[in-house]
Amino acid sequence: MTQPKDFDISQPSASAVPGTLTAPQLHALFDILTHYGTYSEVECFKNPNTIFTYGYPFASSIKDGSEPVIKKESSVPLMAAVLRAIVLPVPGVRDLPDGFWPLKFQGILTKFGEANLSESYDKGSLGSRKTLATAASVIHESVTRGLIGGLAKGSTRDLNGHYDRAKAQDLVRAWEDVLHELVYGNLVEELFNRIAEKPDIEGHSLAVQAAVDYIIIHLATFMHHVFVLSPEGSYLLQMVSSVHKMVPYSAIKQTLRIGNAASMISGITRLLLAKVSIGGLTNWLGLTQNADDGMNLLQSSFTKKRRIISMILSWDIAEFRKTAERLEKAKGGPSKDHIAVLKEYVAKSRDEHSKIRDSSIKRSEPIVATIFNESRRGLMKSLSKEQHEQCLEYLSTLLAIRDREEIVRILCKTSPDLFTQAVRDFIGSFEPMIRAVHQNIDLREHVSAAESFLTDLIETTKPRGSPVTISGTLSANTTQETRAPSIEDYVGLIKRHRQSVYNFVHQVAKNCPEIKDEFLEYCKKTLVQFRQPQPEEPVPSSNGTNGQTLDTKLRKGAAGSLSADIQSLFTSLPPQIKPQVLAAADAHAAYLSSLEDLSLKRMQHILDDLNLTPSPALLAEPRKETKFSLSAASSPFASRNPSRRNSHNNSSNKKASMCGPGMFLSRWQSLMDETLITPQQLTGGQVRHGRDVKGVIAQAKTTGEVASDTDKAWDSAALTRLVEKEVPEPPDVMVVVNMMGSGFEEVVERKMLERIEVVIPETKV
Repeated sequence: MTQPKDFDISQPSASAVPGTLTAPQLHALFDILTHYGTYSEVECFKNPNTIFTYGYPFASSIKDGSEPVIKKESSVPLMAAVLRAIVLPVPGVRDLPDGFWPLKFQGILTKFGEANLSESYDKGSLGSRKTLATAASVIHESVTRGLIGGLAKGSTRDLNGHYDRAKAQDLVRAWEDVLHELVYGNLVEELFNRIAEKPDIEGHSLAVQAAVDYIIIHLATFMHHVFVLSPEGSYLLQMVSSVHKMVPYSAIKQTLRIGNAASMISGITRLLLAKVSIGGLTNWLGLTQNADDGMNLLQSSFTKKRRIISMILSWDIAEFRKTAERLEKAKGGPSKDHIAVLKEYVAKSRDEHSKIRDSSIKRSEPIVATIFNESRRGLMKSLSKEQHEQCLEYLSTLLAIRDREEIVRILCKTSPDLFTQAVRDFIGSFEPMIRAVHQNIDLREHVSAAESFLTDLIETTKPRGSPVTISGTLSANTTQETRAPSIEDYVGLIKRHRQSVYNFVHQVAKNCPEIKDEFLEYCKKTLVQFRQPQPEEPVPSSNGTNGQTLDTKLRKGAAGSLSADIQSLFTSLPPQIKPQVLAAADAHAAYLSSLEDLSLKRMQHILDDLNLTPSPALLAEPRKETKFSLSAASSPFASRNPSRRNSHNNSSNKKASMCGPGMFLSRWQSLMDETLITPQQLTGGQVRHGRDVKGVIAQAKTTGEVASDTDKAWDSAALTRLVEKEVPEPPDVMVVVNMMGSGFEEVVERKMLERIEVVIPETKV
């Protein structure tokens, strides 16, 4: 990645620092604080005590052994705001029993915290948990910014205006117009009514059609990033494939044929939660009491008692153990003393792990060197360079085995079985909806649709039959071939299956009006929370008849509802710190602007690769009617054959995009790039970062049919490096986090308590 000249931080003198921040500076500070604040809260959950300071709906303590004590205040306000405002009010979720969150779900989270799962630093690579945690954090922060900052109110958008769906800028404009009307207009109700009448929403207006294109491209880019560019992609695909093979779709569809709703729900519950061991059977018959119940279907399969959760993880464990045994028996490998000390380290407590890890970072020495020096100093002297590398691999393997054993223990072997209880409560809370849907809709076709999608996803992610030319970068002189699936392939995947989603939602909205009205009311109340209490200066309408588009970088929303609070935090800083914060804000604003430009160019590149040509309907004068045909001529990706990807592998004129739009992808990658990784060299080395180990994956994770085929087909690390050539390097903004982070957290908590209603029974306060 390159460092743009615009990002050079030149600090003004203290006397030259302005007292009032500009809109770009406020927005930059807001972005920095939410980005690092959200991930900091995510990392807090490594500590099992964090859940006890989360606040509502979790308990701070258990009174008299059974009564949870719940408080409004939260130590993780950014995460709590989204959970309380968006997740808890969801119909069905809001009907969960009182003990679900503070007892069962909290109990599971606490056990995961106590499990002391491994760190990327110790393993020397970025694992699946790090990949998924950073991805979830970036998505979470985007929602959080909208929730606590709000969307600026402008003039009413004409959703039937001119939108050229072959132009990326028009897709962005359509997305922003749709968001504005969802939050400030009646669009959400219109879309609900539309889907109840016909099995699509795109016929509502041209803006909605273009916004759907925008969503499809971003979703395809995300899937491509997870399964293709990420080194963990082949491993994740293998996990998805294994689960897919073990889900009893036929048994589920057979159970759904039961006409009586109560019997069907009971059958599905038994199918998912029934114990299949001899002890479970004899307990059910009344021949024994309290015999070992074994594992339920979510934990096991009826065939040879294979566990859906534990079986897949056990497969991983078996492969990692093969690696460990190979290293233990390697000729000229680590001695028995080295092996024994590493095993002792893995079994140590969280505090001991943290102490050794901190010492390794401070000394800039490999984690295994610190482990050996802390145990027996003579062990390092007898360690060769090759043996050191083998010790690093052995430690990573032992940690991977322990992680999986702990996950199996928590979800499958813990007593009381909180996991089964939580699933039972969750099904029970949605029982009225399940009854209504079952009585009015044949769910078997939708189960088949879900099965078909997963089958197609796995097929799409497999390597191509023949190489194609990469067109994912913007450099004209870069030419390379790969067998990796492209973003266009995932666009085709989503296009093939989106109608199945429309069909399901249409049938529910049409045949279950009570459910439709319930979710409509929820959406209305939720979207209101994204409004700014006091609208900013109106933004000029972007739907002029002259076809001009709005430059999104010129928006004056700043930090939205928190603009005054961030200004106040800046004003209260020491005079000698303000120039550094101001310089960091300016550099970050330039960085965000560059990311936005790059995202727009990449989206246009994909649209060009798809050979999209505007249909006559899109270039005609805006219509007054809101009903549009979804014929091939007006389809967003009409020129792309909707058949499976491998059917047109021989089309030599097609190119493969390896990078797509989405500023969140760059922010996600930056979190992974900043992750600390143990040094590799015995002496004179430095602590590495995630950017230094791109493409490094634990050896046992590359086994398996799908994974091995994928690994032979393309080099994800090489593709990632190619994609990131044009991505700007983020500036160092830690001065903002260090000087304003705690104050920002207090502001968010105060705003959250003011805006989000939390009703706690007096007996629980």
